[in-house]
Amino acid sequence: MKKLALATAVAALSVSAAQATPTVYGKAFLTVDANNTDTTYNSGLVQLSEDTNESGLNSNTSRIGFKGSEALNANTDVVYQLEYKIDIDADRGDNFKSRDTYLGLAHKQYGTLLAGRLTTIDDSVDFASMLEDNNVADIGPTFNAPRANNAFAYVSPEYNGTQFLAMYAFDSDTDKGGLAKDDQFGVGATYSTGPINAGATYIHYGDDSHIRLSGNYAVSPALTVGALYQISEFGVAAKNQKASPLSEGKVGDKKENTLIVSGEMKTATPWTAYGQATLIKNVAGNDGDESVGVGIGGKYAFNKATTGHVYTGYVNSERKNVKYEGSNETHKNAHKDTKFDGYKNSGFGIGAGLEYKF
Repeated sequence: MKKLALATAVAALSVSAAQATPTVYGKAFLTVDANNTDTTYNSGLVQLSEDTNESGLNSNTSRIGFKGSEALNANTDVVYQLEYKIDIDADRGDNFKSRDTYLGLAHKQYGTLLAGRLTTIDDSVDFASMLEDNNVADIGPTFNAPRANNAFAYVSPEYNGTQFLAMYAFDSDTDKGGLAKDDQFGVGATYSTGPINAGATYIHYGDDSHIRLSGNYAVSPALTVGALYQISEFGVAAKNQKASPLSEGKVGDKKENTLIVSGEMKTATPWTAYGQATLIKNVAGNDGDESVGVGIGGKYAFNKATTGHVYTGYVNSERKNVKYEGSNETHKNAHKDTKFDGYKNSGFGIGAGLEYKF
C-alpha cells in the first residue's frame, strides 16, 4: 500500500545522522505499455467512432534527488531536498523538471516545518492507490496531490501513532494542473498502529474544497485491503464557467465523488499481487459524467533495490456536452464547432517493466 509521502520523508531525514554531505537517491522505472481505446461521439443523427492503439516506453515516476540534514543544536536540524524528474526513454522538455524541493527545520519536540515546492498533504492520506502510472485504469479524483509552489508544510511529531499535517501556499505562480491561483491551506491527520493506517485531509482555496478519507487494514500478514473516499467542490471555476487549473475542460458545480478500493497479497515467493477498482461520479463537477477503472498486477522483488512489474487494466468513461477531442484530422476539420451530446470511451491496456531504486 502507499506510504505516508510527506511524513515518511520527514521521518527519514529527522532520524538520520546529522551530516553536511547530501545523500543522492532516486529511481529508474521504465515500462513498455500497449493500450487500445474505443471512443464513440453522439449528437443527434451524427455519430463518430474511433479505435486507437498506442504502444511505447514510459519513464513513469523516474527521478533523481539530493537530501540531507545538519544539526544546528541538540534539538534542531536544518533539512533539505532537491528532487527532479528524469525521462529515461526520451529527451523531452520536462527532463529535470522540479519535483518536491524544500528547505526546512526539524525540531525533536515541535515537529518539522518545510518551505518550497511541495506536494499537497492529501498525498499523505492515500492508503488505497496501487496501480502503476501507465496502467490505463490508474484514474483518480480531479484534485489529486498536485504540487504547490511558494508553499509551507508542517508535520508534527508522532503522538501515540498520530501525526498532524498542515500546509499553506501563496497565490502567486502556480503550475497548470496544480492548485488554483488563490491562497491555499490544508489540514489533516494520520493514524498508524498495528494493522491499521488511517487519515483525513481538508484542502481549501477560494470557494473550492476537497475532503479526503482513507485507510487500510492488514487482514493477515499476507493480505492488506484499503479504501479512499473523496468529495470535491469546484466553486470558483464553476461560478465563472471557465476551465480550472485542475482540469483541461470546464468544471461544473456538482460535487465530485471518488471511491477507490484495493487489495494487496504477498505470496511465499518473491511475487506480490494487487488489484484496484475506482469509481468517479460527476467527474470535475460535471453532472452525470462518470469514470470506472479496474486494474490488477504483480510485482516481483529481485532484491531490495530491483522490482519487476506486470499489469493490466480497463477503464470506461461517459461524458456529456463535449467537443471532439480525438486525433483524426478529418473529424477535427469537419466537427471543430460541433457540440456533441456526449461520448463513451473504453480502454484496455497491458504493461511490464523494471524499477530500480538507489
